[in-house]
Amino acid sequence: MSSTRIIPPGVSPEAAQLLERAYALNSDAQSRALYRDWAETYDETMLQGLQYQSPATVARLLADHLPARQARVLDIGCGTGLLGQALATHGFTRIDGLDVSPEMMEVARRRGVYGDLIAADLNQPLPVADALYEGMSCCGTFTHGHVGAGCLDELFRVLRPGAPFAFTVKREVFGTLGFEERLAALVQAGTIRQRLFVHDRHYATSEQPDGVFCVYERC
Repeated sequence: MSSTRIIPPGVSPEAAQLLERAYALNSDAQSRALYRDWAETYDETMLQGLQYQSPATVARLLADHLPARQARVLDIGCGTGLLGQALATHGFTRIDGLDVSPEMMEVARRRGVYGDLIAADLNQPLPVADALYEGMSCCGTFTHGHVGAGCLDELFRVLRPGAPFAFTVKREVFGTLGFEERLAALVQAGTIRQRLFVHDRHYATSEQPDGVFCVYERC
């Protein structure tokens, strides 16, 4: 499915161009440039233009699988903080964010729901201690031209045993970017355990489920 098919009427030409750039990313430099340019208008584009519902969905999934609202949670690819804000509405009070874009994290900082904000590239080792977090979330990061499944080992490394990771992957890239294969291998190795796996919509405007929504826990 081309990116133009998910851009509904009423989205400004500037916003449409940013969306097209997001689906055509093929380098870290392009990614950093896009989110530098998009930081201040991202929320308007996604929430009003596309009726983006993944942050609310992923927050609900983590809340369902992590009853302890005082648990320390890491929001991967936190961007402007839409997911962190959704987590806060469920009562989570110790939320850290991690993202490659300082401009997006500056917007996230203004929400007042994050503790630490960590600048990091998911294609590199993370500057985070082993087993530090009791929960993890991610949406909007595992999609076209962003980050492949090679980051999963590092992400599960920073989770405590038994800690859940709620996340979504664009359905079109679940196989091609290696998520299906790597998750199966980690399950087979006894590193992680699947709690939930469903297909759902990223946007209220989606004609059919276009996302894989998962919860896995570290063993």
